[in-house]
Amino acid sequence: MRAHARELTFVLKVLPTLPSGFVDRVTGSPIIEEARYRTPSRDVTALLYRPPGSGRRPAMVLCLGVVPFGVDHPQVPRLCDALARAGFVALIHWSETMRDRRLEPQDAEDIAYAYASLLERDDVDASRSGLYGTCVGGTFALLAAAHPLIRDRLRFVGAFAPFSSMWTLARDIVSCSRERDGGTEPWAVDPLTREVFVRTVNHLLSPAHARDIFEAPDAASADAVLRALPSSARDRLDAMSPILHLTDIHAPCIVFGHDRDDLVIPIGESRRLAAALAGRHGVSFTEYAMFQHADPTKRRLAPLAFVRELTRFYGSLYPMFRMTA
Repeated sequence: MRAHARELTFVLKVLPTLPSGFVDRVTGSPIIEEARYRTPSRDVTALLYRPPGSGRRPAMVLCLGVVPFGVDHPQVPRLCDALARAGFVALIHWSETMRDRRLEPQDAEDIAYAYASLLERDDVDASRSGLYGTCVGGTFALLAAAHPLIRDRLRFVGAFAPFSSMWTLARDIVSCSRERDGGTEPWAVDPLTREVFVRTVNHLLSPAHARDIFEAPDAASADAVLRALPSSARDRLDAMSPILHLTDIHAPCIVFGHDRDDLVIPIGESRRLAAALAGRHGVSFTEYAMFQHADPTKRRLAPLAFVRELTRFYGSLYPMFRMTA
């Protein structure tokens, strides 16, 4: 009952299309604070949302990544408000490199240190806490969950529209194609996806390698060029590929989902993760049709379809909320 109460509060508050006024009347307004912590790369000041009152609460580090939300997007405070009203201490971890539209392996370690710092708070119950991320933030939440500093201190890790491997994502971006229902189809790569990829790999490549990659005529050619990269570049791609680190994720609950028609990160990335995790206890993967790359405000469904998708969304998150009860 406690898990359902938490999740119902969260879902009603996080989806703008649902009525939630009564939730505000029966829950206290969240307290917003600045949290300061140190990672191996920098000193960080972040926003923390928590419920009013005393006692130890479940906690979550949110990794929002490059997309879909900017710092000032109204869905960001809505998400944190929903978590705090549902009884969580919620810390937003923003990556400076992701905000610069680049990806760096160091970001996963920074998330791990953010979580370790959160667990030091007197009002946090480490036995009911975890990580959650969206888009590339979800990918790096999975990578952080494998970090030795925190991998045995996580109750759950969740991701919305992550990619499984920099290798397959890079191949699909370069070839403008993606896997779909057992085959391959053309993919009009989202401009932001391409920009992040270019800014991430350009400094790793010689001019000749860059030319070969961006002129590859198809997926097989792109993959061959990537495999011929210098070992230092291949190591960095490995370090940003959670599918290569799944055995180091010890969290008993792994929850992830993906929009079926996602144009930013192809759903094939999450399907590869699901296949790699098949048979592992505590894993839940769900495909959605009610979001546009994790944004709940940009797609309109008929009433019956919306109820069906809302039920699917609720059910997909329940294992994570059950872990926090």
